[in-house]
Amino acid sequence: MASTVVNGWTVPGFTHERELGGGASGRVVLAVDDMTGTRVAIKYLDTALGADEAFLARFRVAARGLSQLEDPNVVDLYDFVETADGAALVMQYVEGVSLRRMIAAQGPSGPLAALSMLGGMLLGLAVAHEHDLVHGAMRPANILVDGEGNARLTDFATAPAGTEAQQAPQYAAPELWDGEPATVATDLYAATAIFYECLTGRPPYAGRNMARQHREAPIPAEEVPGPLRDLIHQGLAKEPEERPKSAADFLGALEDAAVSAYGPSWEAQGRGRLTELAAQAAQQPEPPKPKPSRSSGRTPVVAGAQGGGRSRTRWVVAAVAVVVAAAGAGAAVLFKGGTSLSGDKEPPEPTPAQSSSPQPTLPVGGVDPAPLVARIDQAVAKTPGAAFSYRQTGCCGFAATGKGTMVVQGGNPSYTLTLAGAGASRKPVRAVIVQDRLYVRAGKKWRASPLGGRGYPAVADQVRMGGSVASLTALMRSATRLSKSGAIYEGEAPAAKLTEAPGVGPLYAQMAQATGAQQIAFAVKLDADFRPVKFWVRAGPEKGRNEMQRGSFSGWTRKPPIKAPH
Repeated sequence: MASTVVNGWTVPGFTHERELGGGASGRVVLAVDDMTGTRVAIKYLDTALGADEAFLARFRVAARGLSQLEDPNVVDLYDFVETADGAALVMQYVEGVSLRRMIAAQGPSGPLAALSMLGGMLLGLAVAHEHDLVHGAMRPANILVDGEGNARLTDFATAPAGTEAQQAPQYAAPELWDGEPATVATDLYAATAIFYECLTGRPPYAGRNMARQHREAPIPAEEVPGPLRDLIHQGLAKEPEERPKSAADFLGALEDAAVSAYGPSWEAQGRGRLTELAAQAAQQPEPPKPKPSRSSGRTPVVAGAQGGGRSRTRWVVAAVAVVVAAAGAGAAVLFKGGTSLSGDKEPPEPTPAQSSSPQPTLPVGGVDPAPLVARIDQAVAKTPGAAFSYRQTGCCGFAATGKGTMVVQGGNPSYTLTLAGAGASRKPVRAVIVQDRLYVRAGKKWRASPLGGRGYPAVADQVRMGGSVASLTALMRSATRLSKSGAIYEGEAPAAKLTEAPGVGPLYAQMAQATGAQQIAFAVKLDADFRPVKFWVRAGPEKGRNEMQRGSFSGWTRKPPIKAPH
């Protein structure tokens, strides 16, 4: 598979399984993370895009925003990889079919499924627009329908500025043909054109001179069911200011029209129908690819929803439930099989300490945690500094991310890092954590506050505890199951015991309380000197209500102590 990728280059650390598709912007492959066993979709950008510095500069900004967005109607972007050989997007792998394939195989979806599809698109767009991100070139090929009937938007920000109309000519708003930039209004136009195609089996405009048709041809609303014609007129209005002001506003109009025409259960019925159509389309051969446009294609950034009123609240609640299931499914495969990365030296099995007194019963799996933890502590004491990354996600609003440098000082870790979390603390900030205080850069000054509480201090407290070596050794000490496969140690520890662990107990108490978990599962990879390299921790079931921690360490060495900024 690797030989078929652009220029023969592949993202290190992944094994390719098969090609998923491709287009003007690049090729997409299904791959497996060699470390975690997680399946991902990797999009290798076309060589021309990888050499387009203007596009890359714009996409780097978009990628930073996309990587922080988690929404059930948007495909997660895990990483944007750039090297001298090429550029690639590492994304969430969604099991499902593209809307393009579904329509080609099944034809019109019917009004309820089409309304559910439009609702999903608007939910995704609302989140993106809230973060100043627009898609720009939406079309059925970059909308996935998963096994639960969710519309998942992908390929954000992959259309170079000025090429959006050429990338998706049948769905491009009139102003895009006049050279105007992509906006919220152009996204709503594209979503409406796709909605029209779901209803009728064909786009609203097709054939020659697409620019003139979008600018001048009458809106073909008479082709759709009467109760839905007003939605078509609103979304396909020729002038941007005549379209809905936001995705949330359009979602409210959709809800009103759907309930009025089809009753309050319309969404459940529509989602069920989408699920059926997607499953049937998946059993049929992939339809032939449409003729490629002359210009390279891409799309903009992440989406989501924020709505007012009861109906939109119900949509958001349903969306959150899907995120929980997706997070559990993704976490379940991390480190499965215990395969070590090729080329790594595997640390030798620690030898149990010799003693004339009776030895304690070993955890299930046969690894004695005492000498293992001792070796880890000794190794870290010799080289107490490292680059680190940490991410906590899951069902219950405890999202936190940190990336930077860690130094163990007097048994406690201190950090210089970029910090971000949920809610008001979602925006990344420069920060320093020393002892029990957080310092955040605000303009030219540093602001100090105690760890804990709300906002950034709460996120910093999570990162300090979860991103520490002490957190990992506490898991091992408390383990009732601990096994070794290559360089990876995997096990389980009772939540009740972990809540008593010095320094990190509050973190595990929080995770256990939120998920109801009685056991905390974990896996840790060590290097040849018994220093942590990667880890994951999960409270709760693999699928369902859970909380996950993931992190990594690299470049272990002696570093100067981290001092509180002035």
